[in-house]
Amino acid sequence: MKKSIALIITFVVILTCFAACKKEEGKFEGGVLATNAKGQVVAAVVTEENGKLQRGDGGNAVVLVTDAKGNNVKDKEGEIVTRVEHIDNAIIIGNRIEMADFAINIPDGWTDNYSLDMLNIIKSGTNDSVSISAMRDEKLADVEADNNKMMELYPGGAKVNKAMTVAGEEANFVSAYTTVNGTGVYLGFITFSHQGVIYRCMLNSDRDLSGEIDSIVAILNTIEFVN
Repeated sequence: MKKSIALIITFVVILTCFAACKKEEGKFEGGVLATNAKGQVVAAVVTEENGKLQRGDGGNAVVLVTDAKGNNVKDKEGEIVTRVEHIDNAIIIGNRIEMADFAINIPDGWTDNYSLDMLNIIKSGTNDSVSISAMRDEKLADVEADNNKMMELYPGGAKVNKAMTVAGEEANFVSAYTTVNGTGVYLGFITFSHQGVIYRCMLNSDRDLSGEIDSIVAILNTIEFVN
């Protein structure tokens, strides 16, 4: 599969920003600055009153058009000009992470962990992490089969394999825990489909999280789908 063991082994950070509005200088109105995982400003985006990203057709981000100095561009009637930009990678607005297919508020006690093409958060003071991938070109059965193959890497295989409901969808949860040279290694997957998009939520830690899965599901239940 396109996303298999490489998800665990390799996380290459490639800074890919919007093509427009990358200036921190200048004065603008009608939007807020959005950043990437490095905290670098990528765009001045338009938000709703509740702080959510305003999206256009296809879930694209509504972005302010600015000049070379970062000031608003206005039309002949004096109205602020905006345009839509496809979201290739995560953009962060305050405590909110916006992805192409979904968004989530970073829960209390958690922080962003260099979200890029996957949403990644880590629990402060721990090694507990949650990564969420949205896959448009995969089949649910294939992704679940891939998860099970990864479980086979663990001595004894998956310790947990059960059905649950996540974000209003039927989901499958598999996980395993072992120790390597005295260090705990935990891996879990919660996988489900929404509107034809496959969501794979990968859980990692140095301790067994299977007994705390309800708190993880509570976070996933706050996912806001674009479509």
